[in-house]
Amino acid sequence: MNKHISNFLNKVSEQIQYKSVLGSISEELKSHIYELTDGYIEDGMSEDEAIQKAVKQMGNPVHIGKELNKTHRPKTEWSIISLLGAMVLIGGIALFSIASDQASLLNLDQFLKSYLIYTFIGIGVCTACYFFDYTKLEKYSLFIFIVTIAFLFISQKSSAHVYGVPYIRIGGFSFNPVSIALPFYLISFSGLTNKWVPGNIMDMLKILGLASLAVLTLLFHPSFSNAMLLSGGFIILITIAVMGKGFVGNRKRILTSIYGSVTLGILLLLLHILGQGGYKAARLLVFLNPNSDPSGAGYINFLLNEMLSSAKLFGKSDNLYLTIEGVNRIALPEINTDFVFAYIVSAFGWIIGMVTIMVITLAVVRMFLATRKINHLYGKYLACSIVSVFTLQALGNILMNIGMAPILGFSLPFISYGGINFVVNMALIGVLLGVYRRKDLVIVKQGQLNT
Repeated sequence: MNKHISNFLNKVSEQIQYKSVLGSISEELKSHIYELTDGYIEDGMSEDEAIQKAVKQMGNPVHIGKELNKTHRPKTEWSIISLLGAMVLIGGIALFSIASDQASLLNLDQFLKSYLIYTFIGIGVCTACYFFDYTKLEKYSLFIFIVTIAFLFISQKSSAHVYGVPYIRIGGFSFNPVSIALPFYLISFSGLTNKWVPGNIMDMLKILGLASLAVLTLLFHPSFSNAMLLSGGFIILITIAVMGKGFVGNRKRILTSIYGSVTLGILLLLLHILGQGGYKAARLLVFLNPNSDPSGAGYINFLLNEMLSSAKLFGKSDNLYLTIEGVNRIALPEINTDFVFAYIVSAFGWIIGMVTIMVITLAVVRMFLATRKINHLYGKYLACSIVSVFTLQALGNILMNIGMAPILGFSLPFISYGGINFVVNMALIGVLLGVYRRKDLVIVKQGQLNT
């Protein structure tokens, strides 16, 4: 390499802290220099004179290096971190209030110990995911997908079951394997979408077939709420990919076919549930007619309505407690998990409930805006799938709590007490923040743009 070019590039490189982008930056700068050099040679200059003039025209290498360092360095989305911190704080206050209430069945010391353990684990996992180079996962997408299906199949057969749901126990921790599988499905499906969705009809059939298989594994596990979250995430992700500029097929026909198939699948599933009868069918019928069975399948719906209808702007609802055999108890079961939003409104008032909704909404908006700044396709798909699942989970829980959706077991991200679910959500947010962190690095490194 010519010494003038080499000296110029070395001075630029000295100003750039993130060394992994140096190779791509050097190649880009050399390309500009060579273009200018060729022009000067055509004007009659010697090669050495042309190179010197081209390097001089590039400008001050120190200034260029500092500007490139500003552009190509990791960036943190502090607004998302702040809003999620606010959600964790709201959840912590609500859960401490529940555990310290004499009307609660929770043991305060055990609860605080468990809560703090999972919180610190979640922060550690989030941090690890934040600094991990997510682009290393894309080439293993199909492998991750297959391993996830195998993991769910094996856990279904070999794990201990509680009320028909398998749980894996490791030491003092136990968890539903579906909770672990969900993020790996999102990671793998984002890579497969990037690989197959812009292609022909056979590629679309592959991706739709794998999506259906993934959802079926969750339904058979069984985990209806997670199957709905995954379905929603897949549909949104495929829609984003189909609407992208790189898609070569008939958008209207593809999306009509997908939405039609999903609608048909939902109708068939509902008919299957109603045909089988049992508790799930009863819950669905109660949602359609809330007053049909207030002392049976509609008991939870009845309690929710009683608590929220008497909730105040500030302070406790008159129906927060029930007297059972002369002892006051918090009216709802699972008040610290599925129904924590109803507790927040009933215990602290509608104003605090609306503040909670506002914080969640702002977090969703900030996440959505962050995804728009990501140009690397795999990173964009991965971030969009995470934001979709987070949004659907929060929306499903709030609608369920206020009686506008069936009771399906949605937890409220970062606010409900969920142990392993909290850790998984922290991992997903860590991945999202990690994708955003590298948004100005991956394009240079990969040369792949969202076109």
